[in-house]
Amino acid sequence: MARTATIRDETILNAARELFLSRGIAATTADVAAKAGVSEGTLFKRFKSKDELFRAAMEAAPADVPWIRSLPSRIGKGDVQENLVDLGLQMIQFFRLLMPLMMMRLSNPSVADGKLPFDGPNPPPPLVALQNLTDFFSEEIRRGRIRALDPSIAARTFMAGLHSFAMMEMLLKHHGQPDLSDEQFVRGHVNLLWVGLTPKRGVT
Repeated sequence: MARTATIRDETILNAARELFLSRGIAATTADVAAKAGVSEGTLFKRFKSKDELFRAAMEAAPADVPWIRSLPSRIGKGDVQENLVDLGLQMIQFFRLLMPLMMMRLSNPSVADGKLPFDGPNPPPPLVALQNLTDFFSEEIRRGRIRALDPSIAARTFMAGLHSFAMMEMLLKHHGQPDLSDEQFVRGHVNLLWVGLTPKRGVT
């Protein structure tokens, strides 16, 4: 009993997320409970149904991702392009985690019940990520390290390319690997955008 009381919700959600990613929605609550080291009864005391557990695991997946936490510490420091490359590589991993969970929920009638993946009370992870990235661009613009432009458009454009790369990889995974590595794509993506992001004094 003492051990069960110390199990955090995060432990259960991590176990659920791992199983849903590896087995799909076919993963059972008994599987999750066993992996988390709790009884199935304990699991249902915290999450009333498999649907609620699935939603919680999906919403919690990127709630504390390192690249979002790192944004404030990057502002005004280091090389902007290299910061964007590093962020881009981490964001591809973010999308690789997020998209299968979203698609599983939307494609499975037993849990989708006509609702969107992020119908909960908390801001959806993609929106949280976009807002934090917009704030990052806004601060770098204010400091003159990026050309004066709409930070929301810059953030959306940067994020869209990374999302597209991860999405195409997922859709085409049974047709061979893409001919670009993560780093090749991200560096090319940043270089392509940089012409529009470079401060005016740096344009040749």
